[in-house]
Amino acid sequence: MSLSLKTWTLLLVLVLSQASFAQVEVSHHFVNTNALEVFFLRDFDINSPASGPPIFFVDIRNNGQPRSVTLALAVLSRRFGELSRGETLPFTLPQGLLTLSNNDLFSNSGAYRLDRYQVAEEVVNDLLKDILATGKLPSDVYTFDVRVLDAQGQGQLDNDQFEIRVSNPKKLDLIFPGNPASGRREDCPEIFTNLPQFRWESDMRKFRVVIAEARPGEDAESVLNQEPRFVRLFGVGNPSELNINLGNQLAERFEIIPSTSFQYPVSGEVLTLRPGRTYYWQVTGIVETSSGPFQVESEIYCFRLASLDDIGNRRQQLELLLRNILGSDFEKVFGESGELASYEPKQITLNGQAVTLAELIQKMNEISAAYKGYKIE
Repeated sequence: MSLSLKTWTLLLVLVLSQASFAQVEVSHHFVNTNALEVFFLRDFDINSPASGPPIFFVDIRNNGQPRSVTLALAVLSRRFGELSRGETLPFTLPQGLLTLSNNDLFSNSGAYRLDRYQVAEEVVNDLLKDILATGKLPSDVYTFDVRVLDAQGQGQLDNDQFEIRVSNPKKLDLIFPGNPASGRREDCPEIFTNLPQFRWESDMRKFRVVIAEARPGEDAESVLNQEPRFVRLFGVGNPSELNINLGNQLAERFEIIPSTSFQYPVSGEVLTLRPGRTYYWQVTGIVETSSGPFQVESEIYCFRLASLDDIGNRRQQLELLLRNILGSDFEKVFGESGELASYEPKQITLNGQAVTLAELIQKMNEISAAYKGYKIE
C-alpha cells in the first residue's frame, strides 16, 4: 500500500503544526510556598489590581522564534465558581523564558496587564461580604487557570492550572500543664513530674514553644524572652508540606511530632525543671500568609513543680498521667459523677504487661499521640 505525495504533504504539515504549538510552554512557581493558609485582601484584591508583594509567577518558555501571543487568566473558587476572567493585549513573546508576576498581570499599566478583565459581580459581591468582614479571602480552594493563545487566531499554545488552598487557621489554646499566668504564684497549679507532657489544641501546623523559669519581680512575657529558656520549633504533619521560614530563628531545633503534644526531654536541655520552682510557657503558631509567615501567640500559662516531699505522692502522679492521656475525658471518668470517681488504682498495665510509673512516664509521648478514646472494662 502506498500514499500519494499529497497525503505525505498533509501529514508533514500536521506534524510541523503540532511541533510549532509545542514550542511554547507555560508553568508557574510561588514566591514562598503553595501551602498558603491565609490570603490577605491587601495582597490580592479580586475587584481591583494588586499592590502588595508578588504571590506567584507565570513562566512562559518559547523554544521557537519570537511570536505574537496573548495571555488569558481565569480565577475560580471551589465554593463560588468562576470569580474573574481577563486577557492581555497581544504582545511579542521573545525566544527563551518570560516570567510574569501576578502584579504584572493585575497592574494598571504595563505591556502584560490584563486589559479585558471581567469580574463575576453577583458572585464576587457575596464573596466581598466575607472579605470585608475579615480582611482575608474566605477558606476555600482558589484555582488559577492560565492560557497562552496565538494572537493570529491559531488557538491555544499551552496552558497551566494551579491552586491556592486557604484555610485561615486561628485556634490556639493551651491545655496542660498550668493555668493562665496572673502574676500570682498561688494561681499556678502544682504538677508532680519534672517531665511533663505539654499539650495544646490548634488548627495550625507549625509552632514555636518557649518555657522559662519565673523570676522574682519580672513579668511572664519578660521571662520568656530571656535565657536560659527552652525553645523548640515543632511541625505537625507531613514534613514536605511544612515550610519553616523564620529568618534567624531557623537556627533553633525543629522536630516533627504526630500531634500537638510533646514530653519535656529527659536531659540535654539548657533549662532543667526543678522541684519547688515556678515556670511559664507559651506556644506561638506560625501561619503561612500571602505576606509571609505570620505568628499567632497563645496565652502564657504557668505551673509549679511540686517540692521533693510531694513528688512521691503516687496517687497524684497517677492522676497527672491520666490527665495527660485522657485530656477532657478525665473528668468524665474520674470526676465527681464519673464511673471511677474516688477509684484508687492498685496496678498499672500497658499492653497486658505490668509497668512502673517511671516506665509509663517514658512512654507518655507515644501513648498520648495514639489516644483515641476510652473504654471501661
